[in-house]
Amino acid sequence: MNSDINRRKFLKQTGGLVVAGGAVELLLAACGNVTTTPASTPGATSIGSAGLMKPGTLQWGADYVSGAPYVFQDPSNPNNLVGFEVEIAVAMAALMGNIQQKMIETCYGELDQALAANKFDMVMNGWEITADRQKTQLFSDPYYRYGQQIVVRADDTRFAQYDANSTVTLSVLEGYKVGTGDGYKAATYLQADSKITTKLYTGDEPFDDVVQKKIDAAMVDVPIVSYYVSGAGPGATANPALKLLGKPLYPDIYIVGFNKSNPDAAKLLPEINAAIAKLKQNGTLKQIYQKWSLWNDQQAAIGIS
Repeated sequence: MNSDINRRKFLKQTGGLVVAGGAVELLLAACGNVTTTPASTPGATSIGSAGLMKPGTLQWGADYVSGAPYVFQDPSNPNNLVGFEVEIAVAMAALMGNIQQKMIETCYGELDQALAANKFDMVMNGWEITADRQKTQLFSDPYYRYGQQIVVRADDTRFAQYDANSTVTLSVLEGYKVGTGDGYKAATYLQADSKITTKLYTGDEPFDDVVQKKIDAAMVDVPIVSYYVSGAGPGATANPALKLLGKPLYPDIYIVGFNKSNPDAAKLLPEINAAIAKLKQNGTLKQIYQKWSLWNDQQAAIGIS
């Protein structure tokens, strides 16, 4: 399998959005649009922004289409974008001289190519370090630590002995059919076990198929499960037909990615690292994760307490 991770495409693409300087326009295209939000934190300590391609604007690539809880359309007002990474970007921009932050909408599968073409300063979309990306990208310090979460039907007697606090290994899924996103890091773990039948999803989600007994289980990133299964986050709804099976597996980190061949990246990387360090130190990241019900003791491993 290609080690370059292409994930976070749970639902079919339905539309685009542009927000710039307070003006809002709905567009027909799902990809290639731009979202701008001014940072407005009074008294913020300036870190500097010499590495930006466009002075005064931090441009970050992401895909808001079905991107909860990272970046997505506010269910109560689709003209606005929300998500824990939106809030992190705003907080970063506030520290960098109170500049603007602009989310550049890009289909997730095209983010690597768009970054290489310098369509934006950086990628922040649940981004992970992979062998392929190490060849062409630079990476920030981690801003979130997560794991892979197994999800099964709440009434499935085969897994009745397990709950969200159980200690399990991937072997619990052997002999079963398990769904995950096509290219998700979870897919590499599942496909490495020949006793597990893996079903890959592109443009939709595995959860409905678990409920409808088309597959036995799903395994995806913890933040996605928190939103779509546990109902944590603005506009989220818990799915009582599903339950978490065991504690998360395979701890990993989210980082910001930069184009290694872009000379500005060498300047911007330490500035973003300084912003991440400050947001860890002043409690902003913890507050964001608590708001989105993503806070856990795993964050201590990357310096957030």
